[in-house]
Amino acid sequence: MRVLIVNTLYPPAQVGGAERSVAQLAQGLRRAGVEASVLTLTPGRETVNERIDGVPVQRLPLRNRYWPYDGARRSAVRRSIWHGLEAANPLMDQAVDRAVARVRPDLIHLHLTTGFSLSVYRAAARRDLPLVQTLRDWSMLCARASLFRRGGQCERRCGSCVLLTAGKRVRSQAVDHVIGLSGPVLETHRAAGYFRRTPGSVIGNAAGAAAIAPRPSSAEAPTMCFGFLGRVEPEKGIEVLLAATRGLGGDWSLNVAGRGEADYVQALRRAYEDPRIVWRGQMEAAAFWPRVDVLVAPAVWAEPFGRSVAEAVQQGRGVIASRIGGLPEAAQGAGMSALIKPGDAGALTAAMQAAVDQPERWRFAPLGAPAWTEASIVAAHRAVYRQVLSRRSSMTSAERDQA
Repeated sequence: MRVLIVNTLYPPAQVGGAERSVAQLAQGLRRAGVEASVLTLTPGRETVNERIDGVPVQRLPLRNRYWPYDGARRSAVRRSIWHGLEAANPLMDQAVDRAVARVRPDLIHLHLTTGFSLSVYRAAARRDLPLVQTLRDWSMLCARASLFRRGGQCERRCGSCVLLTAGKRVRSQAVDHVIGLSGPVLETHRAAGYFRRTPGSVIGNAAGAAAIAPRPSSAEAPTMCFGFLGRVEPEKGIEVLLAATRGLGGDWSLNVAGRGEADYVQALRRAYEDPRIVWRGQMEAAAFWPRVDVLVAPAVWAEPFGRSVAEAVQQGRGVIASRIGGLPEAAQGAGMSALIKPGDAGALTAAMQAAVDQPERWRFAPLGAPAWTEASIVAAHRAVYRQVLSRRSSMTSAERDQA
C-alpha cells in the first residue's frame, strides 16, 4: 500500500506539535510495512527531494506572496492578499499534480492544508484517488487557524473566515474519510457543514517514544515542580498560569519551556518576576520531563488535542488542564489530573495548591492505560486506509461521483 502524506510543514521545519506527530505517523507506517512518503512545502524556490529517517520527502516551493513561517510581521494589506490567494490558489496545482504522479499513491492522506490551498483536493479528484483528511487545527474554518481573536474564543465565525474557507467547505464533501484529533474538533467541523456525509473517526496523537524520566520522592525533592510546555502566547493560557502562581503557597517551582515573541516574553518576565519561575526557552522533551512533576496546560482556546498533555500521561506526570477542546481526551490515563474552567486563574491556583499540598499523591498515583500509543495510532490509520480502499474498489465510477 502506497500512501502519500501531505502536510504544510515537516521536520526539521517545525512550528508546533503537528509536524512531530505527522513525522511520527509516517515513520510508524513505514515500520509497519506501508510505503508512506511525504509532500510538504519549502520557503526555497526549488523542489527538494530527500529521505528523512527512512521516509521519502518532497518539499515544494510555496507559490504565494511570502513564506508565512519566518516570524516576520506583514502589513494587513499583505496578509489580506496572501489569504485571498490561499482561498483557491491555482498556482500550486501543477507542482502538486506532478508530485502525486511521481509517487503514484493508492491513497492520499491530507493533514494541514495551509499553503497547498485546494490543490491536493483537485489532484485527488483529477486522478480519482481516495482522500483521507486529518483535522489538526481550525484552518478549515478560520483564516487564523485558531477560532481565537482579541483574547477570546470566537463565538461564531466572522464573515471573512466564512468567505476565505468556503472552497475548503465545498471540497470537504468529496473526502472519503475524515479524522479528528478529538471529538470536539470533528463535531465542530460537521456542525459548520463540513464533511456532511463523510465517514469519520477520532484518532489522537501518540506521545513521543522518549524514555520515562524518574521521579524523586518528596523527601529527596520536596519542591513541587510544575511545567508549561508549548508556545508562549496568550491563547495557550500562559498569563492565566502566571497569575495563578501569585496565590500559590508552599514549596513550588514553575518551568516555562517554549518560544514566543521576544517582546511578549520579556513583558511577562518583568510582570511576573519570581525566582521560582524559570524561563527555559525552547527545550527538548528529554531535558524537560526530569524537571517536572505536574504539567499545566491552561489553554483558553479550543486546543484540538494537546500533544504535551499526552506526553505527560506517558511520562507518568500529573496533569492540570483546561476543560476545553481536545485536552480532556489527551489527559485520559493520567494517574492524577484536574480539569479547570478556561481562563479561571482562581480555579487553577486551587488545583495547583492541591498538588503542592499532596506531592506524593500527584507524583506516584497509579497510571491508567494511555488512550493513544504509537502502535495504536498506526493500527488505527491502517484500518482506515483499508476501509477506504475496500469501499472505493467496490464502487462504480458513477457511485464515486455521487459520494
